Amino acid sequence: MKRDIIIIGGGLGGLVSGYRLAQEGRDVLLLEQHRIPGGYCTSFKRKGFTFDVPSVLSDLSVLEELGLADQIEWVEVEKFAKYVYPGVEVVIPGNDLAACCDNVKAAFPNETEAIDRIFGQIRKNNLIQLATKTDKSFSDLASMAPALVRFIWNSRVSFYDFLRRFTANEKLITVLSSMWGFAGLPNKQIPATQMLMHSANSYGGKTWFPKDGFQAISDLLAARFTELGGEIRYGTAVSRILIREGRAVGVETNKGETIEGEFIISNADTKKTFLDLVGREHLPEKWAARVDAHTPSVSGLSLQIGTTLDLTQLDLNYGSVFYSESWDDHNRYFQRGVANDLDLAYDNLNIGIQAPSLLSDRLAPEGMHTLHILVMPVSDSYMNRFRTLGARRGPEYRHFKNELADIIIKKVERLIPGLSDAIVVKDLSTPLTFERYTGATGGAWYDRVASVNQGMQQPKVKTPIKNLYMTGSKAFGGGGLPTALAGGMSAAKVVLKRGESGAARRRPLASDFAEASS
Repeated sequence: MKRDIIIIGGGLGGLVSGYRLAQEGRDVLLLEQHRIPGGYCTSFKRKGFTFDVPSVLSDLSVLEELGLADQIEWVEVEKFAKYVYPGVEVVIPGNDLAACCDNVKAAFPNETEAIDRIFGQIRKNNLIQLATKTDKSFSDLASMAPALVRFIWNSRVSFYDFLRRFTANEKLITVLSSMWGFAGLPNKQIPATQMLMHSANSYGGKTWFPKDGFQAISDLLAARFTELGGEIRYGTAVSRILIREGRAVGVETNKGETIEGEFIISNADTKKTFLDLVGREHLPEKWAARVDAHTPSVSGLSLQIGTTLDLTQLDLNYGSVFYSESWDDHNRYFQRGVANDLDLAYDNLNIGIQAPSLLSDRLAPEGMHTLHILVMPVSDSYMNRFRTLGARRGPEYRHFKNELADIIIKKVERLIPGLSDAIVVKDLSTPLTFERYTGATGGAWYDRVASVNQGMQQPKVKTPIKNLYMTGSKAFGGGGLPTALAGGMSAAKVVLKRGESGAARRRPLASDFAEASS
């Protein structure tokens, strides 16, 4: 039987596309290689603890549009972040741009004028983003023309160069660039516009955490999708997208099955989709060159800890704590990480820390807590692929992971004393782990880095292969859950428009019968 729509990958983008298409009665088959839905939007359990892969979610608009946001219990994160450097700590409240500005000025009292001007630019970006999400009249948008021009101009300069227009204080620049880990590039490589947008969302908007963990989001989407007639096949990877006369006509799976489809939507990463699944021989020359130039984001280490420590007595109740062991240049640090020149035991590291159980008491046994610790960039080739030499993961790999976990724990103990002696369970994920469970090339956290040299070039839903579309962050650009959600919605809308002529394949909805009987 020929399917109407086949979606490759049950990550957040694929789930959103599938659910939206199923809402319109489309016949959708979703193929997911893992045994659970969600991709990076997942949780897992160890000894009674629930551990999350993501940290927080800064935008619920897509879930609201789908009518699902109120079906999840959320915690609004009151304090988005804390930036910790030697001798300097800055608390970043949630949804309070003015208070964020005041706290940065308190840490740098000699830079108040520069900080006011920088936050003025962040505020303008916040207004632009709000305007794009609401119905604004032409005159309203026209009044924002100068800000829009500046928005475009800032896409052509690095965030570092942008900040240098206002201040020469390198420590202030470093603090204001602390979220570079979320963006995937340090401040001399990332476009100013992208960091300003991150800052506007995080400083001037609400941030959320699901009380039952992030798996609740993916499970809800998967459940509602199947309730509408969609089908999910777990443990099923796609090995080939079938191309006939320049048109995608179906897929082959790792189980040797051939499934024909009218439309194919890929949530696999860009390189995997076009080089592995489609094949270079089917790509136009210019598109193949574009894929060759495509640079997946870096990956890193994710350490999950269940502990008996009473974390309520420590200052950790934030969306994230960005902890830097030194004032070393982030750009040089990043380049060393990409080149596998970092020694995690002896070099100063940039570490992300979250205590999710302080946001929700449902994630740990009574009287215990969870910690999520991130270190990036660390590539999949670090230390001879984590001492696997490309072979199967064995005892040496597991032993090395344990060594790395202990190294990170010792460093974090400067902020969380006594952690080593109060661990119930620890679980370290490497880039090899992420690649195994998500299929992402090299375990990349995002599909693509957006360097200043690329400007505002963005991925697209449509591809040069007829009836083949991209979804998730591959369709929208950038990293994080909001872009995956937005890309999933964008892909669904494009395919719905494209498929209007195929309405005969649409499953009848209850509303159709209601209209017929009225």
